[in-house]
Amino acid sequence: MYRSNSALKKPCPLFKHLTSSFLTAAAALLGVVGARAAESDNLTETNFINPIITEEVLPDEPGEFTLRLGTDYGQRNGEANALPYAEACFGLIERFGATVNVLMAYHDEGAEASYGFGDVSAILKYLAVRHSPSLPAVVLGLETQFPTGHQHLGLGTRAYELTPYVALLKDFGPLLVQGNFGWSKQVTGNREDAWVYNWAASVPVYRRKLYLLTEINGDWGRPNHAAISPGIKYLFSEKFSVGVAAPIGLNRNTETWGTVTQFQFEF
Repeated sequence: MYRSNSALKKPCPLFKHLTSSFLTAAAALLGVVGARAAESDNLTETNFINPIITEEVLPDEPGEFTLRLGTDYGQRNGEANALPYAEACFGLIERFGATVNVLMAYHDEGAEASYGFGDVSAILKYLAVRHSPSLPAVVLGLETQFPTGHQHLGLGTRAYELTPYVALLKDFGPLLVQGNFGWSKQVTGNREDAWVYNWAASVPVYRRKLYLLTEINGDWGRPNHAAISPGIKYLFSEKFSVGVAAPIGLNRNTETWGTVTQFQFEF
C-alpha cells in the first residue's frame, strides 16, 4: 500500500540529478505515446504490467511466485534517506494470493540514529470478478501490518494495523488502469485510522517492453499524505523487469521528492 519515509538524514545530490534526468526523459517519451498506441494490440491477463509503488491488483496463480527487490529514497527539507525493501507474491489456491512486504527503517533524533527492520506487512487477495472486455477485474484484499520494528528505537508504528480494501483493474485499449482504495485501522497502540488510495496508469511505448507509468498514492489522516509518481518500466524478458518511479509530494506532509527502484523476478 502507501509507503512514506518517516525518518530523514543528509541530502544526496546524485539522487537529485538522477531524478531530474529521469523526469526529463519521461516527459520526452510521453510525446511518442500517441504514435505507439495505434500499433499496440489488445492486452491479455498474462501481460498486464505491474505498477512500481502501487500494490498490484491481481493475485498470482497457484504455483506462481514473484520477488521484488528495490530501494525507496525520499527527500524533504534538505534531508534524505534511502531504504531497501523486499516483496514476495505467491498464489495460494485458485483466485487466492498473498503478498509479504519487508521494509527497512531509519530513525534519527539528533545525535542518535537507528537503522533496522521496520514493520512487516502481509496481504491476502481474492479475485472476486475476473477481467473481461466489458468488466474490470475486482479484487477484495486485506493487509495486516505487524509491529516488528523496534519500538524503543522508533523503527515502527508500535501497532497492529488492518486495511481492508477493494482493488480494480481495467484496460482501455493500450491504457491500463489499476488501483485500490480502503480503510486502514490500528487495532492496538494509538488506534489511528485513515482512508488510503493507490492508483496507477500505464501505457506501452515500445514493443510491449518499455512502459510509461503514472501513479498517485496517499491517505486521508494522521496527517494526510499525497504523492504523484511518473515512472518507467522495461521488460527484459517475461521473467525479469526493472522499474524506476519518481514520487513528488503534493503537500507539506509528504516527502518533497524521491526515487523508487524495482527489480522484479518471476518464477
